[in-house]
Amino acid sequence: MRIYRKSNKAIWGSVITIGGFDGIHRGHQIVIAKTIEIARGCNALAGIVSFEPLPQRVIHREFYYILTPFSEKREILAELGVDFLFLIKFDKSIRLLTPSAFIQNEILHVLHPSTIVVGYDHHFGKDGEGNVEILRNMARINNFRLIVTPKFQFEGAPIKSTRIRERLLLGNVRTANRLLGRNYSITGIVAKGLGLGKLLGFPTVNLKINEIEKLIPADGVYAVFVWYRGKKYLGAMNIGHRPTLGGTARTIEASLINLNRNLYGAQLKIELIERMRPERKFRDLASLSRQIKKDVEKAKEILARL
Repeated sequence: MRIYRKSNKAIWGSVITIGGFDGIHRGHQIVIAKTIEIARGCNALAGIVSFEPLPQRVIHREFYYILTPFSEKREILAELGVDFLFLIKFDKSIRLLTPSAFIQNEILHVLHPSTIVVGYDHHFGKDGEGNVEILRNMARINNFRLIVTPKFQFEGAPIKSTRIRERLLLGNVRTANRLLGRNYSITGIVAKGLGLGKLLGFPTVNLKINEIEKLIPADGVYAVFVWYRGKKYLGAMNIGHRPTLGGTARTIEASLINLNRNLYGAQLKIELIERMRPERKFRDLASLSRQIKKDVEKAKEILARL
């Protein structure tokens, strides 16, 4: 998948869709699949027009709830079969563009698409004032085709990135995963910890997250899959402040069930499968060690079912 910005050479006749696509959830995937389908049918390139940074990060500086930072988004879109990702730098000047000015200046004059595909509830331009009807009028005037995908509901409600964020912040990763159409994951580098996991009988890895804006689910203990060098391992992961140890900083710490080696400096991708329990304080380290053993066994049972 190629990545373009406004300074790159124009792309003529492509089939595109437009949006932030944070999460690239099941609803997004329908729009993207339609874009690719139409592009393949007319021997054109299928492209995504998105923003860097995401609008939420500009509008709300303390927004640390991004589902798919750029590195993840690029990987997922490539796997879906998208030909190119066109990134628009989102700043104050873009934010203040009227809907028609945004489409004319940032899309039509740069990309010259033959077709634009959007969802039924697509909004764009200043304060989200643009909608499907405005796009239909612009399509007639500017001679491009507009395809609008119908309303899509999953488990009784439309799929929204906000809905997924809410589920993750409550620790309900099972529902979030169903809405996403894949397992929610976090990626980071293994950093040095206190070494207490080994003393407790369960060596752990401490993960330093790559992107600070990435949404980290609710504190608690999770059954997880851990990807290391292309192979998948089983694990139990704790997110929280380690109250039994008097911790104050929030950490992410995983016990790897079937991988026992020094991983300092390695990059791991962790897929969250199920929250098994909330984090809590134990009266002593022996009690904590017994609970970790139970957590590991429960994680094995949950992951074995998959």
